[in-house]
Amino acid sequence: MEEKLLKVFKLADKLNNKQSKIYAEINYTANDKQKLEISIRRKKDFSYVEKCEICIRDNSEEKWDNIVTLFETFIGGVKNE
Repeated sequence: MEEKLLKVFKLADKLNNKQSKIYAEINYTANDKQKLEISIRRKKDFSYVEKCEICIRDNSEEKWDNIVTLFETFIGGVKNE
């Protein structure tokens, strides 16, 4: 899980640096659910383009892979703006 989390942070920074109209937002809540919220938002009006949630306790590889794929799609410009 740590490797996936580090990759998500790196992709979030890369997205912000590469795209002029969108950025990544990551929020973590350290309660019983240990919820991580990952969003892609527009820089102009801060509206949400995509939003994902994952409970760290569940450690679902499929969800992590989906989040990584989402970032890579936006970074690559397929859904860029």
